[in-house]
Parts: sequence; C-alpha cells; structure tokens
Amino acid sequence: MSGEGEKIIEFRIKRYNPAIKRHYISTYRVPVRRGTTILDCLLYIKENLDETLTFRYSCRMGICGSCAVNVNGKPMLACYTQVFDLKSDILIVEPLSNLPVIKDLVVDIEPFFKKFNKVKCVLIKPPESFKRVEEFIQSPEDHRRYWDLTLCTKCMSCYSACPAAIDDRFLGPSALATNYRFAIDSRDEGIEERLKTITESAWLCTSCNSCTLFCPKLVDCSTSITESKSLLVESGMIPRTAKDILENVMRHHNPYGIHQSKRMGWAGGLNIRAYPSVTRADVLCFICCSAAYDTRNMEIARAMVSVFNSLGVDYATLGEEEWCCGDHILRMGEKGLYEMLAEHNLDILQKFNANRIITISPHCYHTLKNEKPYKDLNLNVQHYTQFLAELLDKGALKPKGEFKGRVVYHDPCYLGKRNQIYEEPRRILQSISGLELVEMRRTKEGSFCCGGGAGRVWTEDAEPEKRPCVNRVKEALELEANVIAVACPFCTTMLEDAVKILEVENKIAVKDILEILKETL
Repeated sequence: MSGEGEKIIEFRIKRYNPAIKRHYISTYRVPVRRGTTILDCLLYIKENLDETLTFRYSCRMGICGSCAVNVNGKPMLACYTQVFDLKSDILIVEPLSNLPVIKDLVVDIEPFFKKFNKVKCVLIKPPESFKRVEEFIQSPEDHRRYWDLTLCTKCMSCYSACPAAIDDRFLGPSALATNYRFAIDSRDEGIEERLKTITESAWLCTSCNSCTLFCPKLVDCSTSITESKSLLVESGMIPRTAKDILENVMRHHNPYGIHQSKRMGWAGGLNIRAYPSVTRADVLCFICCSAAYDTRNMEIARAMVSVFNSLGVDYATLGEEEWCCGDHILRMGEKGLYEMLAEHNLDILQKFNANRIITISPHCYHTLKNEKPYKDLNLNVQHYTQFLAELLDKGALKPKGEFKGRVVYHDPCYLGKRNQIYEEPRRILQSISGLELVEMRRTKEGSFCCGGGAGRVWTEDAEPEKRPCVNRVKEALELEANVIAVACPFCTTMLEDAVKILEVENKIAVKDILEILKETL
C-alpha cells in the first residue's frame, strides 16, 4: 500500500484473549491513502503485521452488517468507514458495547438476536388469509410509510450506542424500530400482539437519539420508538409511573403535579420581572419545569439570574403563564397533551416582545426550536450556553474569579446529539481561571446519556448497575475529576442521584455551568 497522498495512521486495538481471560491493547502503524477503509486496515494488519488479530466481516459492501466496531468511541461499519473521513492520526478500535466479547473485536451476537427475535418479522394475519391466492395489495403511500425502516442490516451499531441497552429488559432500538415497521404496515393485522411485545421495553428508551445518529443506513430508530409509545398511549398500555406524570401535566401543566401558582417560587426575593406585568424585554427566559419546581434545580435558575444581573442583561420571564414545553410528554407519546401545552405557550409567546428566547434546559431549547407547532413561529431560541458564549466572544463576559478544580463536562443529549452544540459550553468553562477541563472517554457525539430523557427522570426504576447515570458517574470518577459540569437540569438530577447511589459525595460534585460561572463573577 503506497503512493501519493499516503499517510501513516496509528491503530490502537482493544483486544481480548479468552484462553487467559486477558484484555490488552495492541498498537499498529498502518499506511493509509484516500479511499482506505477501517476494514482495509484491519485486513492489512492481519495479513502483514499480526495474524492473530480477530475480527468479523463478510460482504465488504455495507450490506451484511457483520463488521461493526467502535472507532474512537463511536460505532460504525468498518467496511463503510473511510479512514481519512475520521480526521484523526490515532484510531482507537474496540468491540461493540453492550455485548459480551468472544475474542478481540468479535462480540457474541446471541443476546442481541435473542431480543430481536421477540419481534415477529412477518405479517400477522388470520391463517385463512394465507390460503388465498391473491396478493396483499398495498398503495405506494402506505409502502413509503415504513420503507426506510426496512433498511436495517442488524449491524448492532444502534444497540452498541444505546444507553438503555445496559438494562436487560430493553429490546433495543433495532427490534423496536422493526416492530413499529410492521405495526404501521397496512397489510398487518397484529397490532395488539405487537404492542404487547413492547409494552415494558419501549418506556425504557431515553430518546437520546444515539441509535439514529449512528445508524449507517440512516434508519430513524428514535422517532419510531416515540411513535410506538404513541400507539401504546392510544391503546391505554401505559405503566402506572408514566400515567402519573401525564396526569400531573394534564391537571397542573407540569410533571411535578405542583399548582401553577407556585411556578415562580424559585425566584423568591429576586425581584424577577414577569408576564403579564411586563411584555417586552431583550431576553425572554424560558425557565423549565425542573428549574421551577425541583428544589435542587431551582439553584440553577437562581444562578442564571445572578449571572444575567452581573452582565446587565435585560430579561424577563413568562411567570405563571409558562407551561411545560412538552418535550418529555411528546417523547412519552402523548401527542394530544403535548399539543395542548404548545398551543398555550405559543399564545403567550406571541404576546411577548423579545429579541430572543433563552432556555435553561436543552429539552426546552430543542422543542421550541425544532418541534411543531413551535417551529412554525421561527422563534429566535438559544440555549444559555450559546448566549453566554456569544457574550464571551464579544468580550462582554469576562470571568474574574477562580474556580479551582478538575472538571469533566457531560454533554447533554438534547444539546449535543440532537443539536450539535458541543463547543460553546466548553469555551465557557475554558475561560474560567483555575479550572482544569478534562474530557470523558465518551464525549461529544459519542457521549453517554444520563438516562433522564423521555420521562425517565421521573420513572427510573432499574437496579443501580443498570442505570445510565451510574455508568456515567463511574466514567467521571476514572478521570479523578472532582466536578461534573452539566448544562441541563435533568442531567443534574440523574447524575446527582448516581453520586448518592455510589456514595461518592465526598469525591465528586455535580454543578451546572451557570453555578460554576456564578462563583467567578
């Protein structure tokens, strides 16, 4: 392998020898040129450098799904992925996550297919239907509804990336997407059986979007799982914990079941301007139910006020007229309730004159910016980290004090994976004197969910070792960080719960970036 444009790439491959039960790393230097794939490099290593290296592959055309591995923390097909596209001189290649390793990069696929096979991948119809000679005719429109979901090759990339897959009860994104594919097939008559198959599993999904993000065939597993939950809601197949949350929102317009008159309780003594007393401000702060009602997260909202006051920001809130944005409700499949919340909020937002809306929660940010009917209004929405990063770039934000500590930043899924906001939070932290910012092994696009999305922040019932938040805190502890910095109140809740479960309160704390910044202004 030689020629113009050739480059040497270092491959660090995580290996496992089952004979002596030993995990270790082997390092190889491989010549690469444009067009060379990860699989090409693995074959080069085996043929020229180390014949003992073991990996799985078959078609070499992105069809069979056999060659999926983790590269720099992200699952991908080795035959599909060109090395130059990864833009890195060092590639860490590991076996897929969430599956037992047989040897080196080869994982045991039986657990995946054991779950997948619980889904019937054939049409469910009365037996007499199959005795007829006629074809099961379908319109092109009905065919288009599910066609994209048929492209799954069972490569297990989604399963490897999925935080919920650490819980054995979860069937996995591929199985749930396939189940939905048949559920919406106009020729299928087994909707009741299909919903019973996923009744427990679907609610474990956190809607982090990792499955969709890393699918090499662009299958939107995440949306299909949300749509599956909508079918469950319509059929009344809702677990008691989820039903309680939905009833709270129906009655009180927030998941906590606290009367709306208490919504500004977080602002006690702060003299916050609020609608309807004020209808104009440069910045309208959308507070979020968690920051408004959760005692711990109220401190984040108060920290935001302190920071904004220090910077002279002209801001106000919607006060008691702010209802839940509806994100978690939408991800839990209750579309009608979500639309009711959105209609109210939109009505109030149109009565308030603001240059921009700033959210504390990435969930509020994503919903106001990207979900209908909010999206139709083209609202100028920013997450607070975007707003503060702008002020930092303009020189208006200049942290003066020090924050001494080894800090690791946890990427919230709805800020990172769903909206590609990675650098702004890091720029804010890097601007603070004394703060040592370190990165987790799984970071940015490959970050690991806290486990709180799609209502799980209120319904989590898994054993501690099966909770994504516990897994994530352990990762932070490995770095000997003493602070986990977050930019989402739901991440704060989940990660603090994990800190308590692990009994490491004396080793590590969870702080929102606003709280850290407040200490420096």
